[in-house]
Amino acid sequence: MKVAILGYGKMGHELERLFVEAGDEVVTKIDNEEDWKNQGEALRTADVAVEFSMPTTAVSNLFRCFDANVPVVCGTTGWANDADKVLEKCKATSNALVYGANFSIGANLFFKINELLAKMMNNQPQYEVTVEETHHTQKKDAPSGTAITTANLIVNQLDRKNGWFLNDAAAAVQEDKIAVTAHRLGNEAGTHIVHYQSDSDYLEITHKAFSRTIFAQGAVRAAHWLVNNKGIYLFNDIFMQI
Repeated sequence: MKVAILGYGKMGHELERLFVEAGDEVVTKIDNEEDWKNQGEALRTADVAVEFSMPTTAVSNLFRCFDANVPVVCGTTGWANDADKVLEKCKATSNALVYGANFSIGANLFFKINELLAKMMNNQPQYEVTVEETHHTQKKDAPSGTAITTANLIVNQLDRKNGWFLNDAAAAVQEDKIAVTAHRLGNEAGTHIVHYQSDSDYLEITHKAFSRTIFAQGAVRAAHWLVNNKGIYLFNDIFMQI
């Protein structure tokens, strides 16, 4: 399989290592506009692209993949405001896309567990729920896409909550919303915690990534799967299939 890697930071390097180990050919690695000028045409020779760049460049990279008729796996978060136009463009070009807040299998099990737990907690109003996440200092978006996805899954199950808010120093408490706290510390790969607390007890569900490898492994598996599956997919809907 021929692969294009869009975004060649630490995740891009890890993706390259895993694709090479799997016997795939990396035909281009693009990290900036100069790379697009010099290597952009090589994208058209790829069977699939994997996009792990930044929120400011992800949408442009996705559009370039659609225009080149190359299926794409996108692990970049922070572009939710542009999601409608991205999905419309993908459909209009009859292309294929897998995207998601987190490509770790464990994190997607974490999503499912929290969705089920929130459903059970709907009849337990004595429990206040909060979400907390910690990432490395280079992560641009806060809260993380994983934290937002988790909060939204919980909101969909709890009648007493209708949204979430970023719990920073300037935030006022909003009792009808879930407080999401974001920390940026050192080289932390990613920790997400859901807290339920009553006056009498406390329950905590945690997912902790030890390295970026877990995310790259999921993206590589998704890329192999996507070349044979046209359409638009959320990773948390297909992760058990890949």
